[in-house]
Amino acid sequence: MNINRRVALGAIAAAAVPAAYAQSWPSRPIKWLVPFAAGGATDVFSRLAAEQLSTALGQSVVVENVTGAAGVVGLERLARAAPDGYTLGTIPNSLQTMMPHLSEAPLPYDTMKAFTPIGGFASFQYAVVVAAASPIKTMADLIAIGRSQPGKLTFGTTGSGTGNHLATVLMTQQTGTTFTYVPYKGAAQSVVDLMGGHIDLIVDIVGGVVGLIREGKVRALATTGTKRHPLLPEVPPVADTIPGFEHVGWFALYGPAGLPPDMVKRVNTELQRIQRSPEFTATLAKLGYETMLNTPAELDARQKREYERWAVTLKNIPKAAR
Repeated sequence: MNINRRVALGAIAAAAVPAAYAQSWPSRPIKWLVPFAAGGATDVFSRLAAEQLSTALGQSVVVENVTGAAGVVGLERLARAAPDGYTLGTIPNSLQTMMPHLSEAPLPYDTMKAFTPIGGFASFQYAVVVAAASPIKTMADLIAIGRSQPGKLTFGTTGSGTGNHLATVLMTQQTGTTFTYVPYKGAAQSVVDLMGGHIDLIVDIVGGVVGLIREGKVRALATTGTKRHPLLPEVPPVADTIPGFEHVGWFALYGPAGLPPDMVKRVNTELQRIQRSPEFTATLAKLGYETMLNTPAELDARQKREYERWAVTLKNIPKAAR
């Protein structure tokens, strides 16, 4: 056999290995990494999806919480994992498309290159909320004060780069308003201080404040999707006042870069089937979340659009707003 033929046959054999390997997958338990502590929404929905994926694949899918550096530790571990389908992970859009433009030090991975998009599994809106006794009744009221009295209103946030913080960044950039940021370690204390009159405004996930809104303890001015939220049909979207405004969070499943396409397709198919199940849909709806059905290509396109948008939005963000 001449050398050229041997090289050609070798190349064909090498190309066939990933496909054959994918057909035998999975033959052992799969790790599903969550970059945050147990108990939060990211963890809860990841565990719900992982449990059903275990049944679908016929192998255990074990959730492992890998915390540290606001999620960076967990994502670095996912990025370094072998692309063999035995390590997957949840990535929220705040880490995938926003964090790269806010981090003072370079991240240990490139979010657009280090991971293989598999599919989304939950999305959510935020609510712009004031105290029940606040004189601010509408988004128009809020914008008017933010423009005429820059810095007067205090905005509680849960840290730079978080979804609620960046919702306010978008609002200020699109309306020419200025607020004073008050950082909190978590949403719970900011809600307490809002009701106590210590801050003027917060933005929180709808599911986190819908109970207080219904009880009349706080007032929702608007929600951040493009349409009214099913749990708050009486509350208008921000876009009614700020045309074109949209700020929606999501969780998606990823693998390390180079995950075989056959594996990606199979997991995506099962993930979409899981999202159509009454149990998963009902659990999400009860907590104010929605299913996020998309193909790997659609998720990839979405993350790239958001990444590019945030690159522009956050390029000239003032230090005081970080």
